[in-house]
Parts: sequence; structure tokens; C-alpha cells
Amino acid sequence: MNMKKTSGVLLAAGCVLSGCSSVEVWPFGEDSVERSTAPANSIEYQCAEGKKFYIRNMDKGSAVWLILSDREVAMPKVEGAAEKYSNGVSTLTIQDGVARLEETATSIYEDCKVPVPEKKKD
Repeated sequence: MNMKKTSGVLLAAGCVLSGCSSVEVWPFGEDSVERSTAPANSIEYQCAEGKKFYIRNMDKGSAVWLILSDREVAMPKVEGAAEKYSNGVSTLTIQDGVARLEETATSIYEDCKVPVPEKKKD
């Protein structure tokens, strides 16, 4: 087969296939799959003022790994407190499913809750 015939056949096949909207090119299901941006094995907390952070439990609950947009730090559990963690600079308190993170006197994350997943519409 010469080059002109081969090019013509490929061009015709491409035109025919592009006109068929029912042709699935991607064999793995939907091509617009929503992927999570959360770090692995972490819990997302969404707070007032559009702030958010993630925590990952460590050492069987004796500490958490705090993941912010600009840094990550370990925070051991404060002795005698049920859900309070501190590294001496920042303090994370979780009570009745609501978290409060105080980094400094001026940097406070308040009313932080685990978001409820939206139900898919059929």
C-alpha cells in the first residue's frame, strides 16, 4: 500500500470514529473521576473562614500528626485531657466532634468539623 492510500484510510477512520459519540475510548469507566486531595489515612476538618487542616492519629491515639497547607507537625496528647494535643506552640482541642486549633494568639482555626460527604444524584 502506498503512503497516500494509508494516510487516506487513517484519515477516513478518524473521521468516522470522531463522529460516533457512543465510542468509548477510555476502558476504565468514567473519565471524570473525582479524586481526593486528602493525605492518606487522615481526617479532614473544615473550619470557619474557609480554613481547613488534616489530622492523622499516631501511636494508638497518644499523638496526632497535624497537616496544614504549609507544614506538618506532631502533637502529643496533653496528659489528663481527653481530646487535647499540644506541641508547646500549637494546641488542638476536639470536643463533641468540633475541633479548635490555636497556633498563636492571632492564628486560630475555629468551629472545625469533619465534612459530611454529599450524596450522589442519580
